[in-house]
Amino acid sequence: MKSYLPKGILPTIFTLSVFSVLLLIVPHHVYGDGFTMENLPPASVGNKKIQVFIQLTPPVIISDTNQDKTIFLRIFDANTNETVQKYSLWIEITKDNQLLMRDLFSTNTGTITLKITPTDTIGHWTIQADQDPQLLSWMSQGGGPINVLAPILKEGGLYHIHLELQTINFLNNLFTSDTAPKFDSYLSVGDISNHTITYNNNNYNSEIISYYDKINNDFNFDPSKLQVSFSMPFDWNVTRFQDRPIFVHEEVHIPKSFKEFTSTPTYVASVNGDPITGRRLIVDPYSLGDTVIAHILLNKIDIDNLAKTMPPGTNTMDFQLAPAAANVQTSSSVLTDFGGWGINLGWSTMQITANTQNNLKLTFFDAFTEKQVTGDVNYDIKILDNDGNTVLSETGLKAKGGIDTQSINLPSNGIYRIEINIKSIINNGIPDTSRIGIGRGDLVIPSTVKVPEFGPIASLVLVIAIVSVVAVTAKTRLR
Repeated sequence: MKSYLPKGILPTIFTLSVFSVLLLIVPHHVYGDGFTMENLPPASVGNKKIQVFIQLTPPVIISDTNQDKTIFLRIFDANTNETVQKYSLWIEITKDNQLLMRDLFSTNTGTITLKITPTDTIGHWTIQADQDPQLLSWMSQGGGPINVLAPILKEGGLYHIHLELQTINFLNNLFTSDTAPKFDSYLSVGDISNHTITYNNNNYNSEIISYYDKINNDFNFDPSKLQVSFSMPFDWNVTRFQDRPIFVHEEVHIPKSFKEFTSTPTYVASVNGDPITGRRLIVDPYSLGDTVIAHILLNKIDIDNLAKTMPPGTNTMDFQLAPAAANVQTSSSVLTDFGGWGINLGWSTMQITANTQNNLKLTFFDAFTEKQVTGDVNYDIKILDNDGNTVLSETGLKAKGGIDTQSINLPSNGIYRIEINIKSIINNGIPDTSRIGIGRGDLVIPSTVKVPEFGPIASLVLVIAIVSVVAVTAKTRLR
């Protein structure tokens, strides 16, 4: 059920940053999964390929936030990045299989912004906008966003946004339901939950940020194991994501005052009983001065492998995290915290030592497919010492064809943190900034490095190793 508050007609005028091609795929039905913004793979319209950029704001919902909640859409030519000016499309939004809104919207400027006022009643929504007299679609009023009152973005979790083009250039190209290009996006809004840990009669305030779906009400701390556990709803049927990317990111925040938990640089974690190691578990003691942040990062291949071990009927992803004896090793590969890129780290010598010029080869890859990036990567690199002080910082770097080499010379033995900030991927001369993020790993001096432990990328790294670039197999600490 829905109600409308029509207003006088005025065009929508918006500009946003340029976004570009992610995947050059032809089908009419395309998907994405697990982000707050993305470029959906292209669909064919006549002799052109068109893409949709979609973004949910804010990326993390806090109960007392005053930040505007919006859904932004832009349709553009996948080959030229030129915005399609006039179109109408059905927008259907569901969460947990419940319909939150479905209606027809139009624009003559190429972008649609829905400003969401969250409501409580499922199945009811109100739209404040002009109505096109021919299509009966909703358009912006006064050059601003379209106001939508609906049960959307009230809480974090996974939102399914189904888009179906009705027209391009309005009535000049009117699609039927069976010929209309369709797009499906599964965007995740981070959800924050707070939990009190009691240990030796002391209370510690912890926090979990789930960037895929809202966690269940089962947070637990086992004092005998110093172990945190929690779960999240998850459908382990792999057929639902075989044709789209998927990425799970969980952050566990523990105060440093809980010394029994945070005094070690090394942690162990598991998902449904399977150990999570290497680039899948990153521990960051630096970003928040009084907090250790543990990141659990699972890409599509990780999830696909885990699914093979799941008993029938399993409908949760169960996480466990605990401190372990110190055993930091040099990272062989890292994943970015947001956006799903990864970097293989290969060293020119098997022994990394202080006061020595060590060449680090960086090979960038897509975290969902583990295939090497073929475009140019704009990035920064930073190395921090064990106290969080910056000992090396290089900005404005470019990895041509997804590969670059940096010369690293560190002054003394110790444990260092390496941070690689991906700022954009350039394809066909167009920068894609829809999946930016920072990859974090460890660098131990002195250390002996080995070939990394990875799937499809391993053969690539082995070839690199033959020409004397060898990388490490290691357990990484999070941000």
